[in-house]
Amino acid sequence: MKDKISIRPAKAADVPEINAILNYAVMHTNYNLNTRPRSEEKAVEWFESHMRENYPVIVAQLQGKVIGWASLSHFREYSGYDSTAEVSIYVSADHRHKGIGTTLLTTLITMAEGRYHCLIAVVTDNNWASLALHTRCGFIANTTFREIGFKNNTYIDITFMTKLLK
Repeated sequence: MKDKISIRPAKAADVPEINAILNYAVMHTNYNLNTRPRSEEKAVEWFESHMRENYPVIVAQLQGKVIGWASLSHFREYSGYDSTAEVSIYVSADHRHKGIGTTLLTTLITMAEGRYHCLIAVVTDNNWASLALHTRCGFIANTTFREIGFKNNTYIDITFMTKLLK
């Protein structure tokens, strides 16, 4: 299946599909701690902000349909963190566990090299696939905050994972 998938920079026209994938995770998992779906308007604002600030957003496409996406974002707004970027990766529910997340993350890492010193992923501990993905791609679990998140009547642990770049 991977040979039929293309990875490319996201375009404004991809925002509805990107948002649908994110909102599925918001509504059906504890992997994203938002409790309400993101509006189309907020999704457009998010995308435009990434483009303005030169933070990459990429998509995985199969037969003309966006089936996954990844981005780099500010980790924190303080200028001392400008050499660090936060990683986000989402794959549509019917295309998980097929190597798409790995392809997206390795592409994002390559894009980040020479621009950032450190990548950080903030992963819920119930998301075993994401923890394994980041580990396979060279991220190291630095710390776990116990029961820092709460969603669907469950306290959730959050692990911060980092990867130092060349």
